[in-house]
Amino acid sequence: MRTKLFFLLGIVTMLCSCDTRKTLDEQRYSFCIFQYVNEADSNLIITGNSELPFSNGMGVINGIYNYPKRYRNEPYFGSGRWARNPEKYTFDICELATEEKLLPLHGNYYTYFPYTTLSGEGSMVVVRNGSWEQVCDTNPLDLPILGDANSLYKEIRVFKIRSMERLTKKTRTEMTIDDIEQAVNKVIDEGKLDKYSIKVSAISVSEE
Repeated sequence: MRTKLFFLLGIVTMLCSCDTRKTLDEQRYSFCIFQYVNEADSNLIITGNSELPFSNGMGVINGIYNYPKRYRNEPYFGSGRWARNPEKYTFDICELATEEKLLPLHGNYYTYFPYTTLSGEGSMVVVRNGSWEQVCDTNPLDLPILGDANSLYKEIRVFKIRSMERLTKKTRTEMTIDDIEQAVNKVIDEGKLDKYSIKVSAISVSEE
C-alpha cells in the first residue's frame, strides 16, 4: 500500500512540474498582434513610465529599450543570443526615426518588427506627445505623457508558442518572422483567431 502511495505521489509531482514548465514556457515565448484605435497614432513615441522604466534588460536609452533587433533570415525566438552578441542585436535609437517599426498583417492587424520591445510590457509603458521622427532630437522622457500606451490599441491578441509551432509546422528554434507572418495571416483570413490566439488587455513581449 505504501509503495503504491509513493508511486502515485511521484506521478502527481512529475505532472505538476511539467505543468509548471509549460506555463513558464508559454510566458517566455509568444507572438503578439494588435489593431489600433487610430492608425495615425502609430507614429507616437512609446517609452517607459520613468527614467528606470523596465525591470530587466541589457540597455535602456531615454526610456526606450535599444534591443533586441530581430532579422528576417534568423529564427524569431533566439535563446539569449542578444547577450552573446550585443553588437549585432542592439541598435542606436536614432534608427527609430527613419526605419520601419511595424509589420502590417491582414485585417488591419500589426506586430512590432524588427524592434519588438518598443511596446514595452503591460502598464510599464506610456505614449508620449511626440513622433518617432523626433526621437534623436529630443529626450523622449521630457515629452508630455498622453496616457497608457495600451490605450493605443483597439484589440490585442497573443499566440502562445505551441499554437505557433502547430501553425508554422516548425519548432521555436526554426521559425522565422516570414513563417509566422504567413501562418498568422492565414488564421486571420480564415476567421480562426479565437481558435489559435487569446485576447489580452496589454501588449506582451517575448523574452527571446
